[in-house]
Amino acid sequence: MIIGKIVKSDSHINYVCQVYGPREVEVEPGPADYAFGRFVRVAVRSGQGDEPDPLDVALGRNLEPTTYAVGVIYDTILLNPAFGSLGPRLSNETQVELFSPDYISEKAVLIYIMILGMMEQQRDELGENHVLSTMHGVPLLSLELGSEIETMSDEEVRAFHFFSDPNDPGNPNGSQAYLHMGYVPHIISQRNSLLPMVTLRIIDQLERLFPQNLALLSIVKRNFAWRLKVETTG
Repeated sequence: MIIGKIVKSDSHINYVCQVYGPREVEVEPGPADYAFGRFVRVAVRSGQGDEPDPLDVALGRNLEPTTYAVGVIYDTILLNPAFGSLGPRLSNETQVELFSPDYISEKAVLIYIMILGMMEQQRDELGENHVLSTMHGVPLLSLELGSEIETMSDEEVRAFHFFSDPNDPGNPNGSQAYLHMGYVPHIISQRNSLLPMVTLRIIDQLERLFPQNLALLSIVKRNFAWRLKVETTG
C-alpha cells in the first residue's frame, strides 16, 4: 500500500514523509499502515531511465528491474497549525468542508523514516516480483522529493534479510542462505532515543518471520535490551 510521499529530509538517510489524507488517494492509509517499526520502501528514480507505461505495469509487461531504498518508520508527528488559535470562528470544520470544498486542510500526519539499505526487484512475465539483490547500509543515491512510500509485505521483509554467499563449499547448490542484520551498527550510531526501541521492534518481527533463527534472535534481543538498560541508567 502507498501511504504517503517524501516532503523533507533531515540527512542522507533520514526522511520525513507526509501520510496521504482523505480524498488524496483511493485507499486512505490507516494508523496500522504507518505503525512504529513498519518496514517501507521507496523507488529510487535517479538512474532508472524513463518512467514505464502504466498499462505495461498493470499487465505485467514491465520487466525492467526496479531499485528500492528500504527503511523503517521510527517516529510520528501530528501536525495541526490551528492549535493555539482558539478564538471564535464563523464556520466550524463541517461547514467549511461543505461550503468551501477547495479549502486546504493544513492538518497532517508526518512519519520519520530511516533508510537501512537497498533492494532490487524484477517482475516476471506472470506478474510476480523477484528480489535480485539486497544491500544493508548507507545507499549511494539520495531519494527525491515527492517519491511515494510503500509498505512492504512479509515476503519482501524476509527477502531483505535473507543473504546468500556464492560459491560456498558447504552447500552443494553453491550458496548458503542466512539471516543478516547488517544495518544494526548503522542504527546504533544515530543519536535518537527511539531508535533503540525500533531495533527491538525489528527483532520481534524477525522472530516471527524466521522461526528457525529464534534462538539466535533471542540472544541478540536480550543483549541489546541489556545494553539499552545500562545506557539508560547511566
